[in-house]
Amino acid sequence: MFTTSLLPRRQLLLRRLLAEFTTDRRGRFLVVTGPHGVNKEHFTREFAAELGEFEVNPFLKKRPRASIVVVDDVHLADKDDIQKTLNLVHTKGLTVLATAPHRIPGATDLLALPPLTVPETALLARQIVGHCTPTTAHRLNDAAGGLPQLIRELLDATPIDHWSNDRPTLTLPEHWVTDIDIKNPVLREVASHPFFDGCPIGDLDADAFVEDGTLIHENGTLRFRSPEERTLVRASTPPSMARSPREWESTEGGVDKLIAAGNLPLARLHVEELPRADEQRAFLALYGGQSFEAASASPFYALATWNPEALRGDPTFDMFADALDTGHYREVPRPDAPEESQIHDFISGWLALVYDDPLTARRLLSRRGPSDLVGLWQSAFLARAHYVLGEFQEASAVVERGLATGDRTGASLLEPVHLWTGAQVAAMTGRTELANHYLQRLTVPDDAFLIQKLSASMGKLITASMTSDTRAATLAGDRMASVVYTTNTQQPGFWAWEDMYAISLIRTGRIDAAAAVMDGIPDSTIPSLRARNLVPQANIEIQRGSTARGVKMLSEAVDLISSVNMPAYEARILFEYGLVLRRMGRRSQAAEMFTHAEEVFTAMGAVTLAARCHGERRVAGVGPRRSAQGLTPQEEQITALVVDGCSNQEVARELSLSAKTVEYHLTRVYKKLGVSSRGELRELLKV
Repeated sequence: MFTTSLLPRRQLLLRRLLAEFTTDRRGRFLVVTGPHGVNKEHFTREFAAELGEFEVNPFLKKRPRASIVVVDDVHLADKDDIQKTLNLVHTKGLTVLATAPHRIPGATDLLALPPLTVPETALLARQIVGHCTPTTAHRLNDAAGGLPQLIRELLDATPIDHWSNDRPTLTLPEHWVTDIDIKNPVLREVASHPFFDGCPIGDLDADAFVEDGTLIHENGTLRFRSPEERTLVRASTPPSMARSPREWESTEGGVDKLIAAGNLPLARLHVEELPRADEQRAFLALYGGQSFEAASASPFYALATWNPEALRGDPTFDMFADALDTGHYREVPRPDAPEESQIHDFISGWLALVYDDPLTARRLLSRRGPSDLVGLWQSAFLARAHYVLGEFQEASAVVERGLATGDRTGASLLEPVHLWTGAQVAAMTGRTELANHYLQRLTVPDDAFLIQKLSASMGKLITASMTSDTRAATLAGDRMASVVYTTNTQQPGFWAWEDMYAISLIRTGRIDAAAAVMDGIPDSTIPSLRARNLVPQANIEIQRGSTARGVKMLSEAVDLISSVNMPAYEARILFEYGLVLRRMGRRSQAAEMFTHAEEVFTAMGAVTLAARCHGERRVAGVGPRRSAQGLTPQEEQITALVVDGCSNQEVARELSLSAKTVEYHLTRVYKKLGVSSRGELRELLKV
């Protein structure tokens, strides 16, 4: 029996399920479905072994002793026994991994294992017999319907040396013929009709054969239910009636069509047979994340290697290169051609995200286009837009869609960019196992592109910082510094990582190292970037004795971040400000910042960091004291002065705050009290 380690897509699926099941500790009843021969039973046992000790409980006839139970063909069990087991799932936290041809009522999870693709068939055949050409892979996949068990049976039907030929004949296993012989009368009648859909099915009384179980209606088409029967009929059909299935040939034109269709795994399989095809190989290496083999003139190659000069030559990419060179850009007209307009939406959306316009970025990056590969670039940065907007649920959904598209198309280039956001969101929302799953996948090989290395290092750095793992954050920051050592990534706003690295260095007492990191950052007019960079700079000033200057810088950071719609950054800066104030003994002001940060984190679903804010208030010995209207102490002070007729500037002078900070708090007061103006506020509260 071969293992799922031979099938990378299934191994990845297993790891993803493992992350979900270990994060969510409630009882689960998973039903794995799929046709006979897809190896459902083997998958459930591998999954059970990863979860822990398990028992196999046929037909659920006895009460489980283990907390993990495997049940084959659960649909054959008595309904009362299934219901009793479901009760244990919900009351005792039992985990059931079952196989069935369909969903079981009451099951909490359903997984349909798909047949293998042609490239997966080639991989499996090469693991078993050592050699498999693209043409042979197509024929094996077609004859077995992509079912791994049947592929194995076809390979075992002849000696292993037989498969060393480039075009070996397929020999049907003897037991296929024996098992199907019972249905020979049906098959003979089917075979007597004109050829249809790869098999001799045509103008006949189909209902009888559907009722018999030989045929099935699928998407408006009549097909054989069993790949073995279809293959046997095809083999026994007289040549005068037969139409051979399509034979695949490896040609440059064929590979181009596969690339255009987004089927990169099949394109990679066929390009093996071509003596030249250097351009196609470079393209496939690019989207496979293999930088050593991917050199080309494509602007996407220039993006992946972060080479601004090589971007020029197209108006859309010129716009991006100008932004890298000058720090600003001028929008160019959107092209009419669908794929070119999709690229324009991607580039414009990324630039909007960099320059503090996440709403425009979300709109542009959400636009669909004809290319799945360009769509991967869009979804990678759409997830970032959702993240900075505090839309964590939407960000998670985009990440999963992007990972699924990358898996389907065989394009792993953008996987680290998706995982960067996925790991952050999972860690902040308390899904620790899922975050760890994403982080494990963020390990990139030596021949990965710079964009992959940057994303992987940033994902690990920021996730570790968010979860207070200072040592891991510092190590990730050290790796990040080594990644950018030979390539200039100092274009403000595009790869902003220094602030989190510097904060981790400060927390380990490496103040001079943190200062060296921040001193190398070029000036920027981007408010969110300036705000984030002010946080470590302020901490450095305070550590060096310039307390007043440091506090003023933190206040400026709050003013800057409150001027843009980026709650993910806002909450982080408020939290860091609170930490500084607490260390300085300003407990009331610290509580104010922690309270505000907790509110923003809670609204985003960032339960992990909301809990940290609550914990910091407890450490400081202060709580979230609120008025009857739900206002914090500082909001009460500001409200009282406004009701008395003070302007924002007068309130700022009275409370030693900046005018923008007063405006920020006053906006929160309006929201809490359900008013929209100073007049309404006075009317509501004036006695």
